Amino acid sequence: MPAILSGLLLACIALVGPACSKQDAVEPVLSSSSQGEAKADKTKTFYGPAKPMGQGVGRAWVEVGSNGKPLAIGIDLSAKSMLSQGSSPTEYTLQLPHQVAVPPFDHIELGWNPQGHEPDHIYTLPHFDVHFYMISSAFQATIPFLAPPAFDTQPAAKYLPADYLMGPGLVPNMGAHAVDLRSDEFQPDGVFTKTFIYGSYQGRLTFLEPMFTLKYLEEMKSETIEIRQPQAFARAGYYPTTYTISYTSSPKEYHISLNKFIYHEAE
Repeated sequence: MPAILSGLLLACIALVGPACSKQDAVEPVLSSSSQGEAKADKTKTFYGPAKPMGQGVGRAWVEVGSNGKPLAIGIDLSAKSMLSQGSSPTEYTLQLPHQVAVPPFDHIELGWNPQGHEPDHIYTLPHFDVHFYMISSAFQATIPFLAPPAFDTQPAAKYLPADYLMGPGLVPNMGAHAVDLRSDEFQPDGVFTKTFIYGSYQGRLTFLEPMFTLKYLEEMKSETIEIRQPQAFARAGYYPTTYTISYTSSPKEYHISLNKFIYHEAE
């Protein structure tokens, strides 16, 4: 989520308070633990094309069960790339594998924000965001800039979890961002390390976004976090209930994924 949340967001937060099968050629360093082959439990992982990223490489993947239903989608990223992105903001688009579809998801983007972004003293830390888009890249490119304090059409309350606050304005090629007021960064003396954001445009959800600091990655931990759920879903498809940020030492890489999908009908 780049610089778009303004003083209006901070004012709203103050009111809420503390409640508030074949893979493409890939460098040897990038080899997922599942390796795209059937496991003992009959799951299988398919890979999208590799993408050069700084000093390393990344790629997207989808894991399916023996019944063909998706279990997880995510990205594998070379540690040397993630830890040496430099001082300029960057964006990488990672295509999902063509062999399997996971509606409503279309593609994934990784963003590096070396100076962070607004609101000041909350997200102004070096961090990454991973957008799991539910729209095409072509449609994404039509999303315009809308300056705060103006608001885009907000999703109906039932399509966002409780205590999510939609920020003003629109980020071009992204949309509006709703932040979790229950996250650590919005609590007294809390500090941003990781959080989960819902994105929208013209009242429809367009992406899900884990966001985490460089410092958090440098701890090289592995953690799975529950995703707070809305009451309803506007589009039929598979939606995750947890997300994972993990590190492996052999090979040295990070894995960011959405997991434990549940199929929901549109309401």
